[in-house]
Amino acid sequence: MMRAILASILLLAGSGAARAELGEPFTGGEIAVLVHQALMANGQDGAPIIAEQRRYYPCEAELTVMPRREGRWDAVDVACPGAIPWSIVVRTSVGVPPGFRFGGGDTAAEMTAVVVLRHSIRRDEVITADKLELVEIPRAPAPGAFSEIAPLIGRRMGQNLGAGVPIRERHLEMDWAVRADDPIVIETAAGGLVISMGGVALENGQTGDFIRVRNLRSGKVVIGMVTQEKKINVVPNMN
Repeated sequence: MMRAILASILLLAGSGAARAELGEPFTGGEIAVLVHQALMANGQDGAPIIAEQRRYYPCEAELTVMPRREGRWDAVDVACPGAIPWSIVVRTSVGVPPGFRFGGGDTAAEMTAVVVLRHSIRRDEVITADKLELVEIPRAPAPGAFSEIAPLIGRRMGQNLGAGVPIRERHLEMDWAVRADDPIVIETAAGGLVISMGGVALENGQTGDFIRVRNLRSGKVVIGMVTQEKKINVVPNMN
């Protein structure tokens, strides 16, 4: 069954082949199209949840789209099987079947740990450990919910949220590693050496995003991948 699904999804991924041959980064919008096609091909009523403006590594092979867990399409793995393999997880709006249980026909609901708020919190408020607690619920968590407290510490709320509500990724401000106008370090490899120079970001970016930056020495605008906080890597043949 899974082989049949994979075969159909590989055919769907052909629409991205032209970009792969050009060595251009995929956008979130292009990946969303592939995921949506995979959902429809497998009878799933839903849509991908992904920022269309995000950019991802190129791939010289066709991307594959597979359910992250067999029998569930609320999250899928989008993978590049090329010479430089990579993969990302894309959440979808597809619901989890009621009473779904892994590994058997038992319809009893599993207990799942999720992070919730101890008390109401306002937009723009920074999250600290004392504002959170981990509770178990007798159902599958909503897409984008958190099962650990640590990744939420220091994040900023993007909206008001009430006590006892599971925090989801969409409730938070984007976790930018680089913000527009930030001074940054630009790294590029040349002749086996890594060259560093100063720059300034021209747009926001998370780790793994491709963003435009200005080289302060030359004044040239280049595109590079965010590798960590306030640092990007520029691939020479992409500029």
